[in-house]
Amino acid sequence: METRGEARRTGARTPLSRRAVLASGLALAGCGAAGEETAGGAPVLRVSTFGGFFEQGFAAYIYPEFTRATGIKVRSIAQAEGLTFLMQLISANRAGIAPLDRCLNAPLDVLRGRRAGIWRRIDTGKMPNLGNLPAAFISRAPGGGVDAVGALGWYVTFACDPTRMRPLPDSWKVLWQPGYKNAWGLNGGASYLFEITATTWFGGPDILGSRAGIHQVTRKIAELVPNVKLWWDSEGVMQTALENQDVLGGTYFNDVATVMAQNGSPVASVFPREGGVIEFGSWCQPTASTKVAEAEAFIDFMASPKAQEIVARQIGSAPLIRRELMDLTPADYARVGGDIPPINIDLKMRSTQLDFLSSEFESLVLT
Repeated sequence: METRGEARRTGARTPLSRRAVLASGLALAGCGAAGEETAGGAPVLRVSTFGGFFEQGFAAYIYPEFTRATGIKVRSIAQAEGLTFLMQLISANRAGIAPLDRCLNAPLDVLRGRRAGIWRRIDTGKMPNLGNLPAAFISRAPGGGVDAVGALGWYVTFACDPTRMRPLPDSWKVLWQPGYKNAWGLNGGASYLFEITATTWFGGPDILGSRAGIHQVTRKIAELVPNVKLWWDSEGVMQTALENQDVLGGTYFNDVATVMAQNGSPVASVFPREGGVIEFGSWCQPTASTKVAEAEAFIDFMASPKAQEIVARQIGSAPLIRRELMDLTPADYARVGGDIPPINIDLKMRSTQLDFLSSEFESLVLT
């Protein structure tokens, strides 16, 4: 699956390509070993997030507030995404090198890092704000102990050109309508499209629990082919297609689409009645990092109402703590999440069926 934490994003406009990959990836060797960086004798916490606008937002809004609250300074690192970043981090960690102290990971990368044994267990007793998070966003490793804590969420919604599409779509079923030949840009491969299709046409993701069900869903996805102009696996490619009006719409990230609209691009982000697809990133710490107290303080701060309000208002992502704890207006919340129950990623299925999803898509959709 090419989730948000996996897609290779190279959009032309850095401020809008919120998870743009650095050309050379994360220069792990140049980040220094654990404990080397200090500011006035105090340790500096090195925090790695997805690049582009996203990392810039954290550096501008989150880290200064954390420093004011705790006195701990932060060095911001923009990370390459998916396996490039993770494999570098695994290799460095095995060599006893900690190029960073906290990193943001999509769920599959949390699992991959866990299997490689690189995540430190977290002392939850030192982080009272974790009680603000629903249990679903606190990940426990086999054998006990928490090794990943939810940071923020992001939605995939129906992005479209509001100057050419009236009324705006209210259902994912519009993607299949015969009047939209060669109109859409859709995330291809083993993407969110499987959960979208399963929920829209088969009553929910349970059908993806068997290979026969996956085959049935893939055949439904194949019906989209006449309507698809672009199968994208890079956020930047779809961003450019939307900006240039090369596509009428398609699947895209709500947060980036919102920023694009604010900057004058002809894009509207719609939460269909079946729901947008939600995924979330989690904070992890490599075991080679020695800045344990500082990293725990950062996790505790990120689970606070103040930090999660910044996530919504300034980063443009979905907050994860309970809504009643935050001072967000209905308009604030609608911009990043909305009230429609989301479509959840079937992570368990993907952890065992990823290769089959990809091969089905390749054979039934792309050929």
